[in-house]
Amino acid sequence: MQRLLQLLGIIGIAFVQVQSSAEFNCLRTSDTCAADTCDSNGDCACVSPNGNYDCGTDTTSVGSGCGCENTGSICLPDDTTCVCSEKFYGPKCQYKTLDVSCSNAGYHILNVNVPGTPTCYVKGFESTCSFTTTTPTGTPGGWTGNYVEASLTDPANCGPPTATTDVDGVSTKCFTVICRYEALYLTGLDFEATFCCGDAQKTVTTEALSLSENGLTPTNVDADPPGDVVTVVMKDGSDALIISGSAVDIGSTVKLEFTLDSESDFAAIRVLSCKAKDTFTNEVEFITNSCPAKTFVKGTTRTDGSPVTIETTAIKFTSGVTVTYECTVLVCRQMTECAAVTCTDGTDGFGRKKREIVPSSNSTEQKTLVTFIRVNDPFAASEVKSAVQDAVARTGTINLTAAVIGLAVVVLVLLGACLVLGVCLINRRAPVTDTKG
Repeated sequence: MQRLLQLLGIIGIAFVQVQSSAEFNCLRTSDTCAADTCDSNGDCACVSPNGNYDCGTDTTSVGSGCGCENTGSICLPDDTTCVCSEKFYGPKCQYKTLDVSCSNAGYHILNVNVPGTPTCYVKGFESTCSFTTTTPTGTPGGWTGNYVEASLTDPANCGPPTATTDVDGVSTKCFTVICRYEALYLTGLDFEATFCCGDAQKTVTTEALSLSENGLTPTNVDADPPGDVVTVVMKDGSDALIISGSAVDIGSTVKLEFTLDSESDFAAIRVLSCKAKDTFTNEVEFITNSCPAKTFVKGTTRTDGSPVTIETTAIKFTSGVTVTYECTVLVCRQMTECAAVTCTDGTDGFGRKKREIVPSSNSTEQKTLVTFIRVNDPFAASEVKSAVQDAVARTGTINLTAAVIGLAVVVLVLLGACLVLGVCLINRRAPVTDTKG
């Protein structure tokens, strides 16, 4: 009876959508469904007999003698092999994919062994406190994956831990870790993990990466040529306009909306390619040959009577706060010249006909449109410093923004205060004339 209940429970899982977690999301480049499909939320939609978080396990026949631990583990028919969920690993699924070993000797050992191949590091200390495969002395037996040994007393490498004491006097020391799945940039698919050691217990919590708005000054959009035949605007998830150059949250919705000039004699439009670029040489192409990459493209719209819209999630390059979108758009006088292409996943590429007209000639033109946003930089010493560095990288000069002018005013005020103080000290030390006669 026990084996029958286990079989029915696992088969039941195979008919439902497997919910993604911080540890697994099939929209990431390195997290993929072994079978079936990945939906727009990053969940693998398993079809029986496929099961588990990646639909990679045949659940029609299972064993009962494996001794697997923890929820979601599956015992294979050989009665010896356990298949683990995305949150556990090991021969019996007895180890957590995110765990911490607490020590009284002045350090914590942080362990990450999640599906995929993220780069993990203590937040703000990537250059000095990144995870490696080197196993620190004192690591619990059986742990594998990537590690960081974070000192509680040496803030130069991993920074000081966040220390708290609750109302009962229980103290806790925590390190926050970022796991990034792309080499050059952060996305809303990345996650944060907080590893904590307290007087009575240890905990690890995870959440989607979210960085807050930094309020930098908006800058005008650049276009080649501006407003000629086709234009691009940016909108947020509520379809409100985003001013080019303004700040957004990482992982938030950014829609690129391309519109044909109603007065032109062009009949159709197709987005050929789009790149996201930083202020240096790093770039990632998210539309290629009119087809989207799954990394941060959420969806598209190309219904007749509406502009072509590409819905993305905001990313943040590790090199700076500016993300530039550069798109090449094909505009056509004949609708067939801009017909939608068929992508490798069977979906249509980007293309939309504006209206039925008699073409004036059999010709097309390509237009390049550029717009950019700013995303909070978690590695900068300050937002002002990061913004100035970014401006230098883009233009070769420093524009005197309100922030820089404000800084100059503060310096002048301090210099004035020092001058007044110096005069007062001089007056106090001046010799006093003896008036006694």
